[in-house]
Amino acid sequence: MVAGRIPRLLRLIALLQSGRVYNSAQLASECEVSRRTVFRDLKTLQESGIYVLYDDEKQGYQLPWRTIVPFKDLTFEEVLALFVLSQDLDKTIVGLPLDGIAHTASAKILSSLPDALREQVIEAAQSISIWLTPCNPSLRNELHYKTILKAVTSKQNVRIQYVCPNEQKTASTMLSPYHMLYSNRQWFVVGRSSVDRGIKVFPIQKLIKSELLDEKFKKPSRFKLDRYLDHSWDPVRQSSRTVSVKIRFESQAAQTVSQIIWDKSQEIRKLKGGAIEFRARVGDLEQMTDWLLSFGNQAEVISPPSLRKLIKTRISEMSQIYSKKSSRN
Repeated sequence: MVAGRIPRLLRLIALLQSGRVYNSAQLASECEVSRRTVFRDLKTLQESGIYVLYDDEKQGYQLPWRTIVPFKDLTFEEVLALFVLSQDLDKTIVGLPLDGIAHTASAKILSSLPDALREQVIEAAQSISIWLTPCNPSLRNELHYKTILKAVTSKQNVRIQYVCPNEQKTASTMLSPYHMLYSNRQWFVVGRSSVDRGIKVFPIQKLIKSELLDEKFKKPSRFKLDRYLDHSWDPVRQSSRTVSVKIRFESQAAQTVSQIIWDKSQEIRKLKGGAIEFRARVGDLEQMTDWLLSFGNQAEVISPPSLRKLIKTRISEMSQIYSKKSSRN
């Protein structure tokens, strides 16, 4: 099931349990999808054991108030996946508001399971771990995160003050936040900026102030995050233009690079001796430098010359640091 469909099904369940009877057209409008999609989602709920009732008199659908997802019908693999993910995220992303919530949610699910299944999951989870890059947001960013989360979920405008990228100054704008994204070890908010008069991405880590406004907004049905961020190596794009890059990876790094989809536009060609040629179209060459340098002498930029120059400059600066005796000794 695609990730975008899960929130929609939960939204559909909430509407059907509200006590109001909805027809297919009303459900389609509330979920911002077609009636055909609504009928497909209703069928999915029925097949999952959530029985939607159709009221002939009122010509609409509803769920009994006490209908819930039957946790007892979850398989061992499903519960194990939820438990391991929530536990390891809780350890990795310290201070992030979602971590504690995921932890308590998994605990509630476990407590509702039969004793034998619960013990089996807890024992199996001790043999599985997921290590992610650590992140420790500051308290200030956590407060902004909560404000943005409230604005996104309630479709309310928010006024933000932020640090401008690559500049020593601040700016402010009224934002209609359409989406929140976690990428490259930090959270971003994507929405329409009143100053830029278009869609823009803001790192929540760079926010100085955030104020929830009373004014509501309606997210355009044509907005799709994947389409907006297409060919974007970094969510905070400085330009809509993309550049073709060509990189040679030697055999030691080739296998690692080949097994991961780093960008939707990437193309990989095998070379002699186990090396590969990596091609893609990206929007920010600066953001690629750290990635490329992490492969050391296993990566060589073939083109464009501007990216090759960036890498050469970074290596030269690092060389100067290590060519002189450290003053910290």
